[in-house]
Amino acid sequence: MSRFGQTEKIIFMVAMITLMAFSYFLYDDSLLFPQANNEKLELIGGVAISQNDVRRKNLDTFSWVPASHKDKVFQNDSIFTGDRSEATIQLQDGTQIKIEPNSLITLNLKNGQMNLDLRYGNLIGELAQGSSLVLKSGTEEFQLESQKGSSEKSKIQFNKAHSGTVDLKLLSGDIKYIDKKKKAVKELPKNAVVAVNKQGEVKQVEKTELTLTTANNSSWLRLNPDDPLYFEWQSKGDVARYELEISPTEDFSSIAVSKMTTGTSVQVTDPLEPGAYYWRLKALDSNGQVGAITPPQQMQISHLAGPQIVLPAPAAQFDLELKVKPKEELATSTEVQWKAQPVLKNFTLQIAQDAEFTQILKEAQTNNLAALTPKLPSGTYWLRVQGQTEDQKTSPWSQPVSFTLNLFAHKEERPATPILVTKTVDFKVPTERDRNPASPEAPKLAWKPVLKTKNYQLQISKDATFTNVEKYDIAQTQVSWSQYRPGKHYYRVYARGVNGLISEPSEVGTIDISVGGLTLNPFKEIKVIAATPVPKETKVSWTEVPFAKSYLLQMDKSKDFSAPQQMEFNANGGTLTLPDPGRYSVRVQALDENNKPLTDFSNIEEVLYTFRSPLNAPLLMEPFNNASIFLQTEMEPFIWLEWKKVEGASTYRIEISDKPDFSRTLIAKSLTGNRFLIKEKVPLGKIYWRVRAEAKEDVEPSDWATQREFTLYHQKNETFVK
Repeated sequence: MSRFGQTEKIIFMVAMITLMAFSYFLYDDSLLFPQANNEKLELIGGVAISQNDVRRKNLDTFSWVPASHKDKVFQNDSIFTGDRSEATIQLQDGTQIKIEPNSLITLNLKNGQMNLDLRYGNLIGELAQGSSLVLKSGTEEFQLESQKGSSEKSKIQFNKAHSGTVDLKLLSGDIKYIDKKKKAVKELPKNAVVAVNKQGEVKQVEKTELTLTTANNSSWLRLNPDDPLYFEWQSKGDVARYELEISPTEDFSSIAVSKMTTGTSVQVTDPLEPGAYYWRLKALDSNGQVGAITPPQQMQISHLAGPQIVLPAPAAQFDLELKVKPKEELATSTEVQWKAQPVLKNFTLQIAQDAEFTQILKEAQTNNLAALTPKLPSGTYWLRVQGQTEDQKTSPWSQPVSFTLNLFAHKEERPATPILVTKTVDFKVPTERDRNPASPEAPKLAWKPVLKTKNYQLQISKDATFTNVEKYDIAQTQVSWSQYRPGKHYYRVYARGVNGLISEPSEVGTIDISVGGLTLNPFKEIKVIAATPVPKETKVSWTEVPFAKSYLLQMDKSKDFSAPQQMEFNANGGTLTLPDPGRYSVRVQALDENNKPLTDFSNIEEVLYTFRSPLNAPLLMEPFNNASIFLQTEMEPFIWLEWKKVEGASTYRIEISDKPDFSRTLIAKSLTGNRFLIKEKVPLGKIYWRVRAEAKEDVEPSDWATQREFTLYHQKNETFVK
């Protein structure tokens, strides 16, 4: 290896020193360009906080210099903050200006007021009490004044984009501004954005609002990984574009999808693994600032996968020996079972003789997760299953599964046909009234055991042809059918062998499900005393019937219900309206979900509605009111009191008193007639009497008749008759 000579070393050292010098000049050009004479500049404040890339330049200088903590700030200084950088300027009057990243401002003190020229970016100003600040927007100036005596510091946020508009937002305190266009002093609204354009016009900016029209907890089922997911929303305010974010975590620490759009909808075609996700929407204004963000919304994504055949196993070999008749074809059925997503409701099963399914032997439709193949002879076959959702979306085909049948005659027999223990099952649904611990809760079905069986398949149908059938796999030879419904049903049982062969079906049995009787509760008699009859309401109730959707009530004045009034109730009770007095017969019947009778009519109960007019007050006849009666002897007075009879009255109540308010009663009696003879001794002077009509039973008596009075005199003018 060659070595440097003395000359080369000198040249290399000079080059290194020159490179280091120019590198320093790139960092600090104060040696190349003259610095401003700070002694001639007016001091207006200092740098309180400086983080990362913060620079300062005066209009009288050419270059930018780093602005460090505690540096002085002079008249016409410009402050620049770079990316992820910020600075806080403390003015001499106590006002603080916080300059946020990527901002440029120029400070100018004019006539004791701070003029702030925000070229672009964001800053927050904290004005001292009683101080003012002039904001320059274009060629216009916008003056802000902090109020004296305010309870909190006046803090205001400034934002200016390259378009020239300045947005203001009062964060705290009280600030007034001078609107030069309207020549008025106004208060800056708190927590509302105000925009100042280049012409000095002041307009309040509408608050950004987002309203999501795509529902929370939405679920998407994708047939293909890139099937679009649709999101829609509405907005108000200053919105330039939107950002949609999808994340697998609620705190959005990781973002799976981010979409930018200027419209109010977007579709996402990015492939996402099935599972739970969160999504949110951000609204960005023309300055690129986030004006609003929605709370996280939940969503679920699932992929529509094809069913998975679980029986028979792939490439299964069935070596079966069958007992067949001479003319019968050697063939058997094989059970096929599969698993599928819950969203798949209907299935198509295809059986073919080749793996490409060009020769399809059988195609069957079912809504179960199992099916029987047709009887097939010896050979190799392929199976596949396809699912379909309720909204007609079709899944991919399952992976084809092949199986081979090797059938031999006269050895293996199919399981024997099961024999039903009870061919006819009658079951009455217990009601709350007749329920007891010993009563059965469901109809019981049983059959005799069959040798060499794996389990049994119970089939129940509403029709004897078993077109629509319910299938249950049972390990025992008896079962309680807990999913019963009223009506007549048919059932049969298959025995399934250890190799999957099934027996012939048993005889068809019947299950008759009846509902217990309906009992109508008695009514209370309705008695009304009024001037005219009016419709009256009464409570009606009956025993609750299981499986009843509603109840039909009939009411008629005839016991044979020849022209009944019908009402339908959703519960086992309610209010019954009787239109007029009379005796009504009432019965009720339970209806099923198809409005068909579920039970017979209940017992008939009668409700009696009686009506009576109120009794009239009697009309007093003799003696006339204010009559004077002179007694000639000292015997008891015989004075007749008479009144007119009242229709409907059975008795009359008479009261005689020497007090106009009847606070003391001299005579009080109940009479059947409309006359009364005073035989008892009564005081001389004014005597008062009154009568009211009374009736039997619970009828209220009439009002008292307008009382009358008469005066008793005696020739000796004694107080009492002797």
